[in-house]
Amino acid sequence: MKGSEVYRTSMKIARFLNFFFEPVLHNSRLNRYKMNSTRPISDLGKSWTCFTIVLPQQTFSLANALKTKYRSPHSQDNLENCNLSKHGFLFGFNCKQSAQSEIGTVGNYIRSAIAAYNVSRDVNVANIEGLYIATALLESESRFPLTRGVAVYSTEAHAWSLQNDNKSVIGKVFRKYGIDTVFRINLLSKEEKTNCTSEDYLKAFQFEDVSQNQLCVEEVLFQRCGSSSSLTSPVFASDQYSPVFHSLSRSRSVLEKCSLWMKEAKELIQICDAAFPQDFNLIELRKKMKFPFVVVEGLDATGKTTLTEMLEKKMDACRYFTPPPEIQHLRKHFDDLPEIVRRAYYSVGNYIVAMEIMKTCQRQPVIMDRYWHSTTAYGIANETSVEDMPGKGHWVYEWPDDLLTPDLVLFLTVSEEVRKQRMVGRGGEKTLEEKHLDKDKLFRERLYLAYKRMVNPGCIEIDASGPVDSVISAAEAELSKHGIQLNIAANI
Repeated sequence: MKGSEVYRTSMKIARFLNFFFEPVLHNSRLNRYKMNSTRPISDLGKSWTCFTIVLPQQTFSLANALKTKYRSPHSQDNLENCNLSKHGFLFGFNCKQSAQSEIGTVGNYIRSAIAAYNVSRDVNVANIEGLYIATALLESESRFPLTRGVAVYSTEAHAWSLQNDNKSVIGKVFRKYGIDTVFRINLLSKEEKTNCTSEDYLKAFQFEDVSQNQLCVEEVLFQRCGSSSSLTSPVFASDQYSPVFHSLSRSRSVLEKCSLWMKEAKELIQICDAAFPQDFNLIELRKKMKFPFVVVEGLDATGKTTLTEMLEKKMDACRYFTPPPEIQHLRKHFDDLPEIVRRAYYSVGNYIVAMEIMKTCQRQPVIMDRYWHSTTAYGIANETSVEDMPGKGHWVYEWPDDLLTPDLVLFLTVSEEVRKQRMVGRGGEKTLEEKHLDKDKLFRERLYLAYKRMVNPGCIEIDASGPVDSVISAAEAELSKHGIQLNIAANI
């Protein structure tokens, strides 16, 4: 088998495993700990004080039930033979390979996110029973994520033994992708508890040299920060690190950073630049539009295709999709990248198709199957857990100032029972997002909330559970309410 074939096969296996693995993470809670010490962690400088992890709460309970107990760092512990029942978790970050001046920059964050993504993929491909990978973020005092990493943990005591074929797999994967700053995390033992629970404090021991598995002697104590219900994911603390894009310039900026080592990002930038004239003026182009622009949104199998096809005929409209044909060939590549890079791709697609829509609306109406709302909703849902989703009124739900705004956004909803029945009727292979929707109820809930919280324009919800005729009638009623007539082209 050729190298490229091996890679494609491994990616298929990774995506298959992620289907079963990801719901565990999405059904979890946010846990944030702050350094209870003034000593800076090496390689990260003084600005680093907190880490945020997204782990199932049962993992903490399990480790406590196993009576996790501190063992001397002078013992023969190392990265390749530590046991979860004795040592808790491993946190790994990509830090040393970035220049100190870049710690905390967006470029460093993107590189660390790609490294963490690759580690998760390879560990999943290794298929070690009971071993899981979760998201870990290092934060600054201002709550900006400095770098992204992984938290390796297990629901099986034997998973960390790594005997025979599994021996040293974690260490090898870490080193392969430059995960050079590694911590062993301990819960406190009963003897070390004070008046707080073991969930309130964690001990961290850093590996001074990952390649030699050398564990440093000095410990750092971390204390839980506040209530998880009051926290929003640090990914949304600033638009610099968010997978939601509010301008073409930021989408392009993220891709430019990737283009230093990714030819697909460079190609996407070239296509984007070719689509936009240097004298691009959204306001002036919007004035030239004589016909309406309508978007239909909704989860998979809610009836978007059926409705857009019917409205295309009734409105004598042109139907559009995103990503547009010019960049469709790059979709598979970007779908296998971290959310911030993946959504930059879809964001650029929205801007490219918007240029075509502004031209088309000078001569006929446009009906579109998904647009910015979908790009944003999936970016939010994929980067949050149960309790750390941005609340109503958060800036993340605001429409971009430089993107063409639709005249109307219809949001189709159906019961989960109806949606699954329609999925069965579709036939063919399901996409990863379709599998995710089927498997994870909480993921579906976050998607729905994200759609409903968007403003300027918001989504007008239509119950699409009934017969097609009733859905079309409801859509026509909303069009009429907003001054959009059917068969407009024939009347002008």
